[in-house]
Amino acid sequence: MLTTEQLAEYHRDGFLVLKGQISEADICRLEQGFQRNPPLDGTLYDARKLSYPEPGRYTLANNCLKDPDLAFLAEHDQIVPAAAEVLGADPKLSAYVIYDRTPQGAGIPSHNDYKRWRPVGSSMNWVFTTVPFCDFDHSTGQLLVAPGSHHLERIRVGQERPMEVDVPVRPPEDSYVDPELKRGDLLLMNMHLWHQAVGNTSDSHRVGAFNKYAAANAPPATGWFLYDDQVHDALTSVGRSVLARHSNRTIDTTRLLLLREGNDQEVLLLSNPQGQLTLPGGPTFTEKAIADWDAGNYIAALQAAVRDQLSIETPWVSYVGDFPEGDGLCRVYAYTLNGLGFPVRYEGAEWMDRQRLQSAKPDLLGGWEIDALDLWLDDEIVRGKGLTQAQCRVNQYAY
Repeated sequence: MLTTEQLAEYHRDGFLVLKGQISEADICRLEQGFQRNPPLDGTLYDARKLSYPEPGRYTLANNCLKDPDLAFLAEHDQIVPAAAEVLGADPKLSAYVIYDRTPQGAGIPSHNDYKRWRPVGSSMNWVFTTVPFCDFDHSTGQLLVAPGSHHLERIRVGQERPMEVDVPVRPPEDSYVDPELKRGDLLLMNMHLWHQAVGNTSDSHRVGAFNKYAAANAPPATGWFLYDDQVHDALTSVGRSVLARHSNRTIDTTRLLLLREGNDQEVLLLSNPQGQLTLPGGPTFTEKAIADWDAGNYIAALQAAVRDQLSIETPWVSYVGDFPEGDGLCRVYAYTLNGLGFPVRYEGAEWMDRQRLQSAKPDLLGGWEIDALDLWLDDEIVRGKGLTQAQCRVNQYAY
């Protein structure tokens, strides 16, 4: 349980260090799990392919949680309750990542991790939880933070359903401090806090778990990372609640819940060759405009299908949910037309209000379309704007 003073410190500074929260036995157990699972995802942002452990930054992530000696950290009783308190909501795991900066591996320049194209960064309320496996010092490389640089006043309600986030203010380079992280400490860090990592000049590995938890009522705008059922099974019956989504089915299609301003219950539907009514969309593909290890953003595939079917391109969409379709899952996003577009008809399409949707339910492709509508209209869910990687290469705050 965090004290009132600790919560105030977190919200004021954007971070909080809890000393010695993870026991030596737990760190040793994590190291054993890490040794059994050499970095699965290779290097990040390197122009050439490196071979572990050449100097570089390597990650162990995605579904590595199926190893119980790694999985237990995701539900750790010193981490999850603390994350819940700073979030003010039930925490859901959006990323489990162990970084290994090998000897002489370079550092990372100053940045923050709110990113509209990434499942691990596009929630409107998430927290970084860092557990060092070694001391992060002048030799192995400190993790530096800029107190107060999260600037929460940049986040506001706008004219559209998702929240607006203004362009961040980069803090001065001399504003960064060393929180002096030691093996077994726990760092809680706000999603908007600016931070940087110093390179590893030592002869040892700089390893730590850098996990992220989003509030249950603030799903990532691009959609959750989908953990597989083996990850679910590796957690305890209590700890399984930290997973927002898990399935061995793959996300094979993506569809758009398109609504009209002034009538948030009127949805655009198309007829497929089988005579079924469907939301616009189609098969998924993986966008590769930005090199990264996480998956779950299918907005580029959705935009391509909607351009082909309706000749429109929305500036953003926001994740609604994952629903069964065929042998896989369908990732559904939503967007509400603002009434400023050119008033042309969408050929082969039909607008349906909730009553007509209900009567047409036997002809709906999924049968879950009304459930998706209800999720989109739920004012208790805090939404952000999801973008493609290509859009974010230009300016993720421009839309």
